[in-house]
Amino acid sequence: MESNAKLVELNPDIGLVEPKLSLLERHSRWWMTFLLLSADLFSLSLAGITAILIRALIGGRFEPLDFYLRMLPLFVIFVGIYTWRGLYPAVGLSPIEEIQRLSVSTSVVFFLATGFTFWVHGAERFSRPIFAMAWIFSLALVPLFRMCVRVIAIKLGVWGEPVAVAGYGQQGKKIIDFLCRNLHLGLRPVLVFPRSINQSYLDRFELDPNIFENKGIRTLVMITSETPEAFQDVVVDQQRFGFKRLILIPNLRWVGSIGVVPHDLEGFLGLEVRQNLLSDWQQAVKRLMDISIVIASTIIVIPAGLIIGLLIRLDSRGKIFYDQERVGKGGKQFKMWKFRTMVVDANEVLERYLIAHPESLKEWGVSQKLRDDPRVTRIGYFLRKFSLDELPQLWNVLKGEMSLVGPRPFFVDQSSFYGKTYNLYIRVRPGVTGLWQVSGRNDVGYEERVRFDEYYVRNWSVWLDIYILIRTIWAVLRGEGAY
Repeated sequence: MESNAKLVELNPDIGLVEPKLSLLERHSRWWMTFLLLSADLFSLSLAGITAILIRALIGGRFEPLDFYLRMLPLFVIFVGIYTWRGLYPAVGLSPIEEIQRLSVSTSVVFFLATGFTFWVHGAERFSRPIFAMAWIFSLALVPLFRMCVRVIAIKLGVWGEPVAVAGYGQQGKKIIDFLCRNLHLGLRPVLVFPRSINQSYLDRFELDPNIFENKGIRTLVMITSETPEAFQDVVVDQQRFGFKRLILIPNLRWVGSIGVVPHDLEGFLGLEVRQNLLSDWQQAVKRLMDISIVIASTIIVIPAGLIIGLLIRLDSRGKIFYDQERVGKGGKQFKMWKFRTMVVDANEVLERYLIAHPESLKEWGVSQKLRDDPRVTRIGYFLRKFSLDELPQLWNVLKGEMSLVGPRPFFVDQSSFYGKTYNLYIRVRPGVTGLWQVSGRNDVGYEERVRFDEYYVRNWSVWLDIYILIRTIWAVLRGEGAY
């Protein structure tokens, strides 16, 4: 929220008030491109060096340094394709879209480099296992170092392109708040056009159409439902303000860019909303991915489960596993399994606690959760903090009752919270993790949880699942919103 301190609202009565932008902020796109480019070159180099060292350690031949320097032109190809795919400076690019573009672009370059070793004379000295390992390491390291660069730059207050926002109604305020809380998108609000902008005020800018660009503001985010038609005409048709980039936000709050394809209908904008996860073919792909990941993870999950079961048994009396009736695909109820984290007489303990602490009734009524829950055992607090109590749900995944990623399964008596979204929810398998879990979890109200579930179903893609799984690992390690 640091950027909010510089937010300036235009006032039609007093004229233009300039946001005070530093030289670095005025040329933020160049600075962000330099940081991302440096991160990419470093991570690609690290991936290559790591692959070479591993190959040498397992008995491969270590070539002289000048031999490996011949691969330097590959960096030019990487940068060229990344640039072509809009990955510099990637302003306004969603994390899901960025992961997709990085993965595809990186894979294409390594595929071409590997093909080079088959067809070019003398290239047989290049080790294909090194290419394979470097490719795998690059897929992980490039997004990781990009994230690290953004986090550090945001902490230092030097990340984000200054943007203007048109519309200061309810939705406009939400957009400004969202951009300030998600500075990794690279859009930093510094100027606001309110709804009260009038024609006489707009006419002042006719003499200097580049007034905002000269001040370092080249992008306008416009909420179409909160801006007068005259303002839209001046900005879009007349291009009087000279904004180089215009981002229009229509009044379709549940539609995200992932599931939308634009169509030009001879001057009219058509938006095709693709609901991928409602396709039988897409659900089959998702199911195959679930089974593959679960089977691959058993080498870690089974030993961890045995240790957790022993700790639960030593900590308190009762069963190791706990099952709950939840609503699944098609509205069918199923038993969702967890490691037990509560005392055996949990309901009685809760009743006594709420009677003794009536101030907690409101918290319980809003989220059906308590931050200081008296029912949770000592080992239970640890399991919940790092979401280890959820591991038995991998059995639900194998049985086809759940998916690794999806809407969070709810109790039967909670179906009323979903309202009209309920019919959308029951068309897919609920998930072990999802957008709710990586977006604040128990710190997020039930209304927001429903909105996350709706967004996920409408905008599903393999890349969205990969993004959520990566975010889940990070959230689990930090214990975000878990109690």
